[in-house]
Amino acid sequence: MAPEQRVECRNCGYNLQGLIPSSKCPECGDDQRTVRTDDVIDKEDGRMMRIINSNLAVKGLAPLPDIRVRLKYWMNLGGVFVTILFFLQLFVTLALIPIGTYRLCLFGLSVFWPLIIIGMMPSKVDASMPPMYKWIRIIAPYTQLCWVAGYVLWLMFHIPQDEYTLGGNLKYFEPLLMLHLIAGVGLAGVSFWLHDLALRLDLTCAAKRCNAFTVATLTLGALVFVLPWKHFAAANLTAEQGGFMWWAYIFALMIPWLWCISLFARALFEFASDAEWSIRYDDNLEGRQERIREKIEEFEHSRWF
Repeated sequence: MAPEQRVECRNCGYNLQGLIPSSKCPECGDDQRTVRTDDVIDKEDGRMMRIINSNLAVKGLAPLPDIRVRLKYWMNLGGVFVTILFFLQLFVTLALIPIGTYRLCLFGLSVFWPLIIIGMMPSKVDASMPPMYKWIRIIAPYTQLCWVAGYVLWLMFHIPQDEYTLGGNLKYFEPLLMLHLIAGVGLAGVSFWLHDLALRLDLTCAAKRCNAFTVATLTLGALVFVLPWKHFAAANLTAEQGGFMWWAYIFALMIPWLWCISLFARALFEFASDAEWSIRYDDNLEGRQERIREKIEEFEHSRWF
């Protein structure tokens, strides 16, 4: 089979396919043409671009299957989990709950969170997503197990009996920080995957919120989860220095981070709400013509009496 040809302007590269041979380029006015084949185009793109194109291509993908029932329940559940995280971090930031209670609650959430991730990322949509998203879907739940492993490691090995750090500051502990780093990158991958799913469902607002949370997780989230943010409290600072660091932490870090968490929760609830209303719409359409016919017959019958 002969490779497909493409006619381009030799001066500016404008695609002249379909124009009569004697016509000039509508872009630059030049009348010089060149014919290139797909083989030449692929060689010019380079290996890296071919890899990117093959993994991010959006043409030729299968239509999205009907996953509305699954989205309705799992996205609602995921939104509830993220909302709980929002309030836990808000309460511990304002010192309304002890740090130990906060960490134990996060440990409880982290046990079930990987299951929520699996529920929100169905394998049925693999054919409807670019190839690289399949690997994100497979790897992401395993990365979220690092939250569990991190808190188990902290509870078992990082609570010295003489200091009892369960209620105090979390000191530098490299294995714990590394596990949280892996889990944070995996969480960014989850929101990135959901961003693309939202685009395919025409949920533009949810896609923007997921995209914002992806960026925030890799920036603000690294400071919140990976770095021991309260370490400055043990750095022998003066009262004025400690107060300044605290208010800087509140306004520069935690308020933007909490806002981004709320964006992610609202995106998940939007997924669930859209699925629920779509199901209701289809249920109302079922038998609609029969109900209309019965109403007409009832109306016609009532005219004679």
